[in-house]
Amino acid sequence: MIESAVMSADELIEFAEGLARIAGTGGGPKALAAHLAALLEAAVLVEDAEWRHVALTGAGGRAVPPSCRDAVAGAPKDERPVRIETPGSGPSGVAVRIRGGDAPMGWLSVFPASAPADGRVGALRLTAAAIGVELSRDAGGGKNRRKSFWDRLIARAYDDPIEAKDDASARGIALASHYVGVAIEAEGLEESVATVKMGDLRRIALETLRSGSGDIAVLERGGGFVFLCPAPLEVDAANVRTAATLIPRAAAKTHFGAKIVGGIGRAAEAVAAHRTVDEARESMFIARRLFGGSRVIPYDDLGVYPLLLRGGATSAELGTFSDRILAPLRAYDEKHQTELVRTLRLYFEVGQNVKTAAAELSVHRHTVFYRLRQIAEISGHDLDSAHDQLTLRTAMAIDALNPHER
Repeated sequence: MIESAVMSADELIEFAEGLARIAGTGGGPKALAAHLAALLEAAVLVEDAEWRHVALTGAGGRAVPPSCRDAVAGAPKDERPVRIETPGSGPSGVAVRIRGGDAPMGWLSVFPASAPADGRVGALRLTAAAIGVELSRDAGGGKNRRKSFWDRLIARAYDDPIEAKDDASARGIALASHYVGVAIEAEGLEESVATVKMGDLRRIALETLRSGSGDIAVLERGGGFVFLCPAPLEVDAANVRTAATLIPRAAAKTHFGAKIVGGIGRAAEAVAAHRTVDEARESMFIARRLFGGSRVIPYDDLGVYPLLLRGGATSAELGTFSDRILAPLRAYDEKHQTELVRTLRLYFEVGQNVKTAAAELSVHRHTVFYRLRQIAEISGHDLDSAHDQLTLRTAMAIDALNPHER
């Protein structure tokens, strides 16, 4: 250990040469941190920009905080070291930023055995710079190559599924056959905590969406994230939809402190992943504007609203929408010789008057009530919901206007 409180120029040069030798022989962040820990006889914690542990060395029997995140929250965005306080025992450590160029890469925290290492900030900053180079190299290699693939995929750069799969494989990605897009944003975050909270949101969403179907791709879009979740089977897509709707609840359990809004696209082939991403972001926009509160809504649950949002829907698009909404009821009618579609149409035509509908259908009003419960269960639309009623009424109107296309 160097005894003087402040390192001389020669000592700093010697220390820097040691860092260079470690980097030159492929030592990596942990070895660089260990070099600093040996100099200061201190515990050294390295965390990346998402507060994941990169390295912890020199701890021995020392008590080291699990993260320096709370201690550095709101710290000035300059190169000054940040004192880490431990309640009741005074100063216990020092943290400095790790950067890769101008990009924030994480934090280097030091917990000395006795006095803080203030006089050796030069060694801390040299180590942080060396670790920043290593982290940037990792990010600029495989990580950036993988990110560029997902960016290209969403930008519709691939027409051939085989080409997309081969390019993904060359970048170390096992491409699934289908994906479901999930778009998430947090609203009302204070600027001082936004960076930390966005990291929390990313972690919470990934933990909630995690499955055994493959790796989830994460893309930053606007003020939030888009997650591309592998869904090779319909059951996988259903699991993604269920999990995504639980993200606001999972965040609330961690006292996230902000509203979370999002949308879920329909499963799409990998080469057409842009479709599920577009649907997820469209769903998120509609959820924010029409439904309020913290919620993540699947595209298929939005009924007619996506058509209204886009405007200028073609006759074919309108017909597809109507068929999708009414098909379960028609299939049930055909199989069981019932009149659910006719009952629904008449129920709307008479102003939702059950007694009048029963008279027109020549059945008891209890039969109409029973049929309405069936309609709600089979179609998945609540007849007491204004949103669901709009969807059903629109589907019935389109069906009536285009009977020749049915």
